[in-house]
Amino acid sequence: MSIKRTALTTLFATAIVCAAPVQAQESHVERVLSTMVSQAMQNVTAEINEEVQKSILTSAYNFSFAKPVDPTVPATKVTITDIASAKTTAKDSDVTEKSED
Repeated sequence: MSIKRTALTTLFATAIVCAAPVQAQESHVERVLSTMVSQAMQNVTAEINEEVQKSILTSAYNFSFAKPVDPTVPATKVTITDIASAKTTAKDSDVTEKSED
């Protein structure tokens, strides 16, 4: 039995020794892939930010809140009439017109 135990122990030790470099290589591959993925994500993030800024600047250039005032254009006047008082005035004028008949 000691020969079997010795053989199994030797086989187990050999498996551990051979597996260590393979795990190291996988770790290196994982680091390279992780670096590539993070660089790709940074590039995509930068491109998205540039596109958003481009869209904002384009829309801001095409649309302006502050229009320049042209001094040659005549001034305009806005009048607001309350509908309720306009109806009351119309009814009063109807009453006065009927009474004149």
